[in-house]
Amino acid sequence: MQDDYSSLWGYRLKWLYTLLVVFTLMAPVFYVMYISFNENGFGARDYVFTLDWYVVIFSDLLLLESFLNTLVLATITVVVVVPMGLVAAKHYKITRYPLAVVSLMLSPLFVPADILGSALLVFFKNLNKTFTLLGESFSVNWFDNWFDLGYFSAIVGLIIYTLPYVFVVILITMARYKDQQTEAARSCGATAWQAFWHVEFPQIRAGIFSACSFTIILTFNEYTRTSLLKGGYDTFTSVLVSQMLNEGMSEQSYAMSAMVSYIAIAIIGSIILLTLVRSERLEQVARAKADPMGAT
Repeated sequence: MQDDYSSLWGYRLKWLYTLLVVFTLMAPVFYVMYISFNENGFGARDYVFTLDWYVVIFSDLLLLESFLNTLVLATITVVVVVPMGLVAAKHYKITRYPLAVVSLMLSPLFVPADILGSALLVFFKNLNKTFTLLGESFSVNWFDNWFDLGYFSAIVGLIIYTLPYVFVVILITMARYKDQQTEAARSCGATAWQAFWHVEFPQIRAGIFSACSFTIILTFNEYTRTSLLKGGYDTFTSVLVSQMLNEGMSEQSYAMSAMVSYIAIAIIGSIILLTLVRSERLEQVARAKADPMGAT
């Protein structure tokens, strides 16, 4: 928002600089999208626009199944990790040891993906073996396959991976919220849940939605941890990487990569648009309350 004391050209230059930085960062992604519509593929002298490579993707049953598997992982991870990040952020605001909370929540970021994935793989393997031996000692098979590699193990890895990002995003949004508002709502007879849902949540909604989008994007782009923990099914990135390693970067691979980018851009773009519309609506309400005669 521009104020009365800033230069108009300075304001425009700041926007130009911001757009230039974003375009520079997104240039490789745009190039992949550009190649994905070329019938002749990468490096061809002639560019012939086609949608055939995307038709091939949606006719590939293996790829569609892997996409659904990744979507299931992303959905479950969002449902679990976002409330965890929200509780951790609320605890940070009331704890006497905020540095310890931040250090604990951000610690997974300092562990390389292959090391964390390998450690979890060994953990689940030994845990499954332990429960199998426990079942054999009691002559029951209840404990068999409890901790086999599958959706559960992959979701645990994804939660550890995405929780720091969710925590940071929600915490930044909650920094603007004043706890006195919750206290005022409680003093008026509201329960803790009612105070959160009607007072706090509307003000931190953008952060929670952003955390959801980050989780989905990170899940679709994650490969190392998921490939080590997923078990016998395929995910979208595992199919993409396997095709690139076995066949090279084919035209279909460009289309698959572009699909991941479309998903990320659609999610982030939707949140930005909803946030802008919401902000504009709140500004209109604030102006109407400040000048009710002008609003009429």
